[in-house]
Amino acid sequence: MKLTFVGLSLLVTLIQLPVSHSLTTQTQSQQLGTSAAQDLPSQKVQQHTEAMLTENADQTEGALFGVTVNGKHGFIDKHGNIVIQPKYENAYPFSDGLAAVQVGNLWGFINRHDKLIIEPQFIQVGLFSHGYAPVKLHHQYLKGWGYIDTQGKLVIKPQFDHVERFHNGIAKVGMETARGILFSMFADVGTEHEYHYIDTRGRKVPQPPPEHYATGKPGELIPFRQGDLVGYVDATGAEVIKPQFIMGSEFSDGLAAVRKDRLLGYIDRTGEFAIPPSFEYGNEFSDGLAGVQLPEGKWGFIDKTGKVVIPGSYNWIYGGFREGVAEVTVEGRVRYINRKGEWVW
Repeated sequence: MKLTFVGLSLLVTLIQLPVSHSLTTQTQSQQLGTSAAQDLPSQKVQQHTEAMLTENADQTEGALFGVTVNGKHGFIDKHGNIVIQPKYENAYPFSDGLAAVQVGNLWGFINRHDKLIIEPQFIQVGLFSHGYAPVKLHHQYLKGWGYIDTQGKLVIKPQFDHVERFHNGIAKVGMETARGILFSMFADVGTEHEYHYIDTRGRKVPQPPPEHYATGKPGELIPFRQGDLVGYVDATGAEVIKPQFIMGSEFSDGLAAVRKDRLLGYIDRTGEFAIPPSFEYGNEFSDGLAGVQLPEGKWGFIDKTGKVVIPGSYNWIYGGFREGVAEVTVEGRVRYINRKGEWVW
């Protein structure tokens, strides 16, 4: 049976969706966007997660965090100091040292010093990953998604209806099917795609095995799907943890978030539960803590023993801690806290 890599950009979104709607495809995730999951900010979660996975800016400069002031978007440092003045209509997290910002109706990219590196010219954008970002142009003849490099050069012309981030030179893309287009004319049934894989020149390539997504970290384990279940292989492709979970994240801080028997828990590298399944939703560990929805309904943070160390005070937690700062939502407002639960912004 063919093994399929569990896409990184989808993992955390899946972990945080209601257990009654466990998903296996991006298409299904999009279908939930206006129904059962409409109160779950999955796009922002995905952007935050991808930024944590791909950000490789000079770490001596420190991470930057998006804020909104009077409806305008800018960035602060981990101490809560404004580094990039809030002046943009919208902004996405930094990845590969660049952040997408909206100026008027168009998107471009700035560096950490608020210099426009790629002029606003796109109607939609994604985050950079391994030197490439998906974009849509405001062009009469160039429809769909394509990819640019970090200089803004269009390296793969717009043509796709679905795009995912590049990893080790390969990305998953998709085109809407004729059947899906026909059905969508009569009912709100979401979209259906036919998927394939491309290299950085846009050429079709075979679907890579799970070990293709290895990052080079010592002893890492990579999630894969076999049938309806998720297991883990090592960087050589050897199975280490047999498929047994409804879903599973990457390992982080030595633990992976998995869903089994409808609840979410955390396993160690042997596949044994370090924290038994007891949560509806949860994030991966970072800086030794993980955000989870606690029984009372609010979100808080647990440590690697499962002990609650920051009480459930938040409506939502985006990803995890970066350089001691985590992004949370309280009463509809995005804010930042430190590892003590104190406000940074």
